[in-house]
Amino acid sequence: MNGLFTKRQLASLDGIGIVLKKLFKTILKADFAAVTALFVILGQLFGAFVNDTPVTPYGDAIDMSRFELVWEDDFENGFDTTRWQGHYVYGADDTQKRDVAYWNRDQVSFTEDGNLVITVEYKEDGPAGPAYYSYGMETNPNKQYDAGYEGYEQTYGYFEIRCKLPEGKGLNPAFWLLSDGMWADDTDGGVSGAEIDVIETKTDFEAPYLNSVYHTIHVDAYEEAHKQEMQGWFYADDPYHQYNTYGVEWNAEEYIFYVNGIETARTSFGGICEVPLYLIISVGVNEDVYESEHLPAKMFVDYVRCYQYK
Repeated sequence: MNGLFTKRQLASLDGIGIVLKKLFKTILKADFAAVTALFVILGQLFGAFVNDTPVTPYGDAIDMSRFELVWEDDFENGFDTTRWQGHYVYGADDTQKRDVAYWNRDQVSFTEDGNLVITVEYKEDGPAGPAYYSYGMETNPNKQYDAGYEGYEQTYGYFEIRCKLPEGKGLNPAFWLLSDGMWADDTDGGVSGAEIDVIETKTDFEAPYLNSVYHTIHVDAYEEAHKQEMQGWFYADDPYHQYNTYGVEWNAEEYIFYVNGIETARTSFGGICEVPLYLIISVGVNEDVYESEHLPAKMFVDYVRCYQYK
């Protein structure tokens, strides 16, 4: 059977079994609203099996009592240059092109109630001339572009972002974990370095993938040996206008992904990373942005939090 179906299809079949068990218990409780919701999820799971379309998260809720908060940024103090620096942007005033947009720190702002905002827009008078502009930022402690920068990285635990996603074609908002070991020439899977994409979105911004996010594991650098495993598409709650949380639990056995605290997927693809990973928040921009009707588009980040096991 494994030779006939992809891992995501098999996960959908497993999900059908899980939801059917929940459905039987819910019917016995006469909770008809919950019964209706579970029937919707069953239909979505059949769609995911046949067409790789999104599903509403249906797994178990994360047990946060197992964790303690060890690092966070709620952006009440703006851009903390002891914690964050540009990702592929080498200094506060630097500008670098990524895909079809230039990344520059001028695209970062903050709301009165302390939310980080990354704005994607077309600028006639941008620092690199007329072009699209966006930004990415990281906590990589192994590279320092600004004085006083320390960064942050961590091995194992639970990592979460609470944010609103930017709306429109061509945008790939992302929260991801990375290590410099991803660029190593020797390939040992993800053991000595991996890229864990906690969330990304489909850039064509079309049904049925609207309002959904996906998770991916990348290992073995970015050249010929590169391997990846995408975990599937999962609906969030009106993510372009409402805040949602997206997280990954990482331990010595597996990675477990969550949307709004509900498990969406788990995997040990590539071998579990054993070295610290740092954080990245970014909004990538590709050629689909030329058709966007929603610019300027903004990603609002309420907080980023890192937890360790107690």
